[in-house]
Amino acid sequence: MAVEQDLWNRGFQLAYFLYPERGTALRILSGALNKLRVQRVREIRRSYWRDKHLKRGITRITRDESDALQWLIFYESDLAEKQQEDQGAAIPPQMIVRYIKNLVRMTTSMSSFYVNVGLHRLLYNYSTAEAQRVYEAVTERFLGADEYRRAKSALMKKLLKRFHGMLKTSRTQHGELRFETLLFETNEQEEVWARLVDICLRNFTPWSTLQACPVPQDYDATRDKLPPRLSGNGGERVDLNRVEINRCHAFIDPICDGRLMEALLLQPPQEKLALPRFYMENQDTNNHPAPSDPISGLTPEEREDISKQLSGQSTRRKQADPQRIIVVVDGEERAQLQLKTGGRQTIQLQLKEGDELIEVRTRFAGEDLLLAIHPVAYTESHGLAAAQECIWRGEFGTLNLVIEPAGSAGEEPALATAKFDFHPHVFARARRTFWLDRHQWFPRLAFAGIALLVAGLLIRYTAQRNSSLPTAPATATSAGSPALAPPSNNPPLKPGPSPAPIPQLSAAHIVYRLVPDEQATRGAGGFETVIAIPSKPTVIELELPVAPEYAEENFTATLKFFFKPGQVLSKKDLRPKRLNNALVVSFGVPSEKLKAGQDYAVELQTVKPGEKPETAESYAFRTNEHKFK
Repeated sequence: MAVEQDLWNRGFQLAYFLYPERGTALRILSGALNKLRVQRVREIRRSYWRDKHLKRGITRITRDESDALQWLIFYESDLAEKQQEDQGAAIPPQMIVRYIKNLVRMTTSMSSFYVNVGLHRLLYNYSTAEAQRVYEAVTERFLGADEYRRAKSALMKKLLKRFHGMLKTSRTQHGELRFETLLFETNEQEEVWARLVDICLRNFTPWSTLQACPVPQDYDATRDKLPPRLSGNGGERVDLNRVEINRCHAFIDPICDGRLMEALLLQPPQEKLALPRFYMENQDTNNHPAPSDPISGLTPEEREDISKQLSGQSTRRKQADPQRIIVVVDGEERAQLQLKTGGRQTIQLQLKEGDELIEVRTRFAGEDLLLAIHPVAYTESHGLAAAQECIWRGEFGTLNLVIEPAGSAGEEPALATAKFDFHPHVFARARRTFWLDRHQWFPRLAFAGIALLVAGLLIRYTAQRNSSLPTAPATATSAGSPALAPPSNNPPLKPGPSPAPIPQLSAAHIVYRLVPDEQATRGAGGFETVIAIPSKPTVIELELPVAPEYAEENFTATLKFFFKPGQVLSKKDLRPKRLNNALVVSFGVPSEKLKAGQDYAVELQTVKPGEKPETAESYAFRTNEHKFK
């Protein structure tokens, strides 16, 4: 509770820094916390595969709760800021704060590569070659200059759209497109603005990294190596997601960034500052009030009010039966899905490099209701990444999302196609149709019930009359189902080859093949495995596919709840075997260990003598409320 209170207070202080009016800051915080609750499930799922596959090309940063809340406050404050700007009530210092905030928000939703480009090319006036030097020194990744130019172009387009009509561009003597910059009359005026930038960057540095700057104080690029938590190199296994967050810190935090520039013999950031000029009604750059001081934290009444709002939103999400789904990208409605017909529905829309957050909304009780969010994933430097996920699951169906990158041409921003596919639950849809038409169906059902009752009585009477008659003996078929023996006046059947056994569901043994999380969320392997729990004790055998290189490995399989600490079951010394052209590890789970209606995860780790266990694959599944008999 104390940690949550501290996080809420920190979030409120940030919201107030961005929009210094208490009521508005409270609404920003509440909206961000609501999105955080929806996002939390998705972050947990994604974290299962991220560490294993980060080296293939960095995708969207997976944040811890504090960083996620910080980013969502950045995102949520935009609406109030735009309303103030439309009224002509904003002043230049506020616009500079918002410009820096948008740069940090946009780039940290992508990767540290974009953070490097955004800060060093669009807040500071470092050249492309200098930005390359910085990124290569930190990551040891060598990307072409065209990738830096394309990333800068995508970010500029996004900023021009956000600050519509207030930013202007011009060509430099080398033909480079840049924003027109703010000119200072005196050195004192420039220092005042530089202090504002410093305060902003300190507030916008990822919260989870504030206690440990990753760039050493006496770092010398010609002599020293960067620590593993920043470089990603080293003998010990490092959390590559934390490495990516630390790189963002190094490019944002003024102290760390200054140390990098000094070590690389580049000009200090404060000497390269290039603040954009905003064309607006109030052009007085001397009207520069200092940023508001921190105000008192949340009162018990405010905290209780936010808690009630969050609980109310959560309850409405559970109660909602959407007839229409609205797809919103970065605050802009892009598409709608009409679900009234009850059938499968599909829509497509285009995403552009720089798009950050997809929201799935509906109307419930006359109000907009947030159902789900999907932070858009990115590769390290090549724009939008492929994705395939179940973005929302309701009582009457699921909404699946598939993102397919379309590439880019030259320096133009990369594109992607987003496909939303609603799959109705057949029985749930029938149940909804029944309840909608219950006034028509009740009389018919009553008549049908009476007819069935009469038929049942007649069958019972006939069975009692014939109970004394002899019955033909029964034999078992190869499938295990009883069949009447042939009448005695028929000729005997000629013996033939025994039929192949038919695979079937046994009351004592059930087999499910799970899909690795990497494929379930991003590839073509499907969305999710649902396991139905039998009513009688049963061994449920989980087949866990692994890559061919693990053929000789020894594994430990651990079953966990998705959203609770601790483990349910663990088994050691499991060896893979070849089944149906796939290499799988079999993991037997007693059915009584599982509860219906729960999400579970299975983690498969390799075990080598003298070494720490290393995760090879992870799998997720949900148990079904309906049970076998």
